[in-house]
Amino acid sequence: MDSSQPEIVIFDVEAVRETIGGTKAILEFGAIIVCPQMLVEKEYFSSLVRPQHDWEFGGFHKRKNGLTREAIINANISFADIARTVYDFLNGRIWVGHNIIEHDRVLVEQAFHKIGQLPPKPLRVIDTLDLCQGFIWGPVNRQMETVAEYFDLGKQTHRALDDVRLNLRLFVHCAAVFSLTESSSLLGAHDNTNNNNSFPRFPDPMEFSIPTLRDESYDSFIKVRAPIFCASLNVRFGIDIKFWHEDGSPKLIFMVDSPDNLSTKLDEFDWMLQGLFSTFRIDSGWRKVVDRKWSPAVRLRITNTADEQTIVCKREDSGKTRRLVFKDYEGELQTLLTKGTRLDAYLFVETYHYPRSADPTQEKGSAGIRLVAHKLIIHS
Repeated sequence: MDSSQPEIVIFDVEAVRETIGGTKAILEFGAIIVCPQMLVEKEYFSSLVRPQHDWEFGGFHKRKNGLTREAIINANISFADIARTVYDFLNGRIWVGHNIIEHDRVLVEQAFHKIGQLPPKPLRVIDTLDLCQGFIWGPVNRQMETVAEYFDLGKQTHRALDDVRLNLRLFVHCAAVFSLTESSSLLGAHDNTNNNNSFPRFPDPMEFSIPTLRDESYDSFIKVRAPIFCASLNVRFGIDIKFWHEDGSPKLIFMVDSPDNLSTKLDEFDWMLQGLFSTFRIDSGWRKVVDRKWSPAVRLRITNTADEQTIVCKREDSGKTRRLVFKDYEGELQTLLTKGTRLDAYLFVETYHYPRSADPTQEKGSAGIRLVAHKLIIHS
């Protein structure tokens, strides 16, 4: 991702009016991340959402679109279960939707408040309902179903993901009507939020350059965190939980074959930082990041904490990329990341140092660089 080109997220919720209080409860959430240059879908996420209480279903009955109370209950996925993914999808991106300002945005923010979490913040908000008012004349309402028929864009199904993709077609049409050669003019509108959140760009190994440290201090050394992207890595060994964090959670580590261009860059980075670390005169051994016991391989670490979690996606046969949400994060990842699995990896190259224990019988400390997975896209 390039921070100079903010990404777009189009999202939609299906909801029902509750019997108590008259507010609405989300029953389904769908969203797609869109490339701002090409206006094409990059990644999607969709999930049914079970209300916390049965009375929140209100007067909900089976709908013609196939959305049933039984399906929602059987899915047994609460908003709290998907909140982290929804937040990651929405926060810091340009939000696009139809009647998003008065409907979808309000419901999403309310859902976060209900579970005691801060809602995501948009970089900007673009409501296609407002855009349509500029070029639809006469006694035509601006509901999605009517607008889609007006422009011959397809039928609205009132299912979250279908409607989001229909909304993308409408947004592309709006861009064409505005005679834009690129989306930047349209995306620059409706800036009603101050948000400095940006997404790092992940260069491939050929583009990756070793970052310049502020100075040659230990403080600068320990803060190194450089993004890098590696395509089509082969899993050599899957997750085998043998070690644990101090809080009792398992360390999720697996090994992939390291391509020559990645190994070369990591060796250069390793050599430079090892030289710097040696000047600190610390009694800790340096561990090479590239394992050459057989052929070159590297270990990838998965994060699963309250503050951060590695994003996991699945690339389908159709070429679309689906964001995954797990009930059993560790167990399901062990099933997915098996020997021979192919994946794309967005990684952070980080330094670490584990000092020697105060116990003189223990081994000396260790230091080095490691690869921490920010996002994994598993191939079908």
